[in-house]
Amino acid sequence: MPDYTEHARDQMALRKITDSDVESALRRRSGQPTVGNNGKLVVFGYAVGGRILKLVLTPDQKIIVTLAWPDE
Repeated sequence: MPDYTEHARDQMALRKITDSDVESALRRRSGQPTVGNNGKLVVFGYAVGGRILKLVLTPDQKIIVTLAWPDE
């Protein structure tokens, strides 16, 4: 499981995203990762309950930089 930046943890608290949501989304990805700003990977996956979660990870996928519910 990747580590989190402080920003990612802040966003989780703000958006009520749980560790379980993140784990589920990383296991149950929707489509292929795409390359975003500065080479970071953008991943979409299914959180607990089936809601889509967007995650931005470092290229090596070891750190979650930020995350959000794309429908908000």
